Amino acid sequence: MLYFDNHATTHVDPEIFDIFQNIECDLRIGNPHSSEHENGWNADNIINQSLEIFSNLLNCICSELIFTSGATEANNLAIIGLSTKAYLNKLDKNKIIISAIEHASVRNSAYQVSKLFGFEIIEIPITKEGVINLDILKESIDGKTLLVTCMAVNNEIGTIQPIKEISKICRKYNTIFHVDAAQAGYLLLEEIVPYVDSLSLSGHKIYAPKGIGLLYINKYSPLTPEPIIHGGNQQNGMRSGTLSPALCLSFAKAYEKLCRIKELEINKLRSHSEYFYNLLAEKGIKFKIHGNTINRHPGNLNFSIEGIDARLLIMRLQPRVAISTGSACYSGQIESSHVLKALDLSSEEILSTLRIGLGRFNTSEQIFELVEILCEEVQKIMN
Repeated sequence: MLYFDNHATTHVDPEIFDIFQNIECDLRIGNPHSSEHENGWNADNIINQSLEIFSNLLNCICSELIFTSGATEANNLAIIGLSTKAYLNKLDKNKIIISAIEHASVRNSAYQVSKLFGFEIIEIPITKEGVINLDILKESIDGKTLLVTCMAVNNEIGTIQPIKEISKICRKYNTIFHVDAAQAGYLLLEEIVPYVDSLSLSGHKIYAPKGIGLLYINKYSPLTPEPIIHGGNQQNGMRSGTLSPALCLSFAKAYEKLCRIKELEINKLRSHSEYFYNLLAEKGIKFKIHGNTINRHPGNLNFSIEGIDARLLIMRLQPRVAISTGSACYSGQIESSHVLKALDLSSEEILSTLRIGLGRFNTSEQIFELVEILCEEVQKIMN
């Protein structure tokens, strides 16, 4: 199987898996919240080590970081938790602004607080380049706006959003700004953190195991979220539940490794992306790239092939190739991608869209093989 769906999930880096496995099997490590014996202290030390790694790399302090089960939970805590706090405190702010291309964990959280507390939800459209329309954001935001949330890098079309510019707009109105950075591992997040009130990260998007994420909450934010998970008041009462030392440290080490090899990996992914499109063009395949072709995730390939049903093509590729379409599946129902709709693509273009996520372990030989298989099946469908 050729795996090219790295925006959905990445495989665990073997170096990171060794860290995870060694901790998980170590009989000296217990519950990090057990404070009466050495096993608990050892586990707690690993949690603190993990926090120190993130705080150093993100240029923040440990008390601003909360481990979660993933970016979905982190986004829920940031949005639902914040809205709950505003509602309980009877703040005179009743609007939430999101971009039209947010991940479902952001969109659905926003519309959930609309149902619960009556918040008005405003979706800001994007430009033809796949970037939030700043002019419309400026027209929409006002003193009643509690929260603006915009992802750093889109998970479908890979476009990078103007986080610093959005932050400046938010600060004029004392509006809280949350950023979903699950796909933004290749950005300099330490330069983004000072501009946001909260930011979410995901382990399994950066070659760490699944089941671990992180929420950064700026200590100077005008309002902090109300906890949404209750129990033993772990993590300063912000998120109850027993933390996994193995998951926390493997996540931290995965991010540390990514930061260490970032420039090298970006260059490799960009080279592979260019190689893929060049091969496709040489085969005579007519395709259209969606979103800004430069200011985007280096491993993101999102394009449509004229006259092709993308879902049919992907079915024909099984079990040889793992890529995805421009559609998302919710409870067994196939729906057209809201991201591609926001780009104002035609229904034909949406149905013919493929998303390929290049990653650390993909080789140029694999890309060549992918194009050969892809073009072979496209020709069969055309004929």
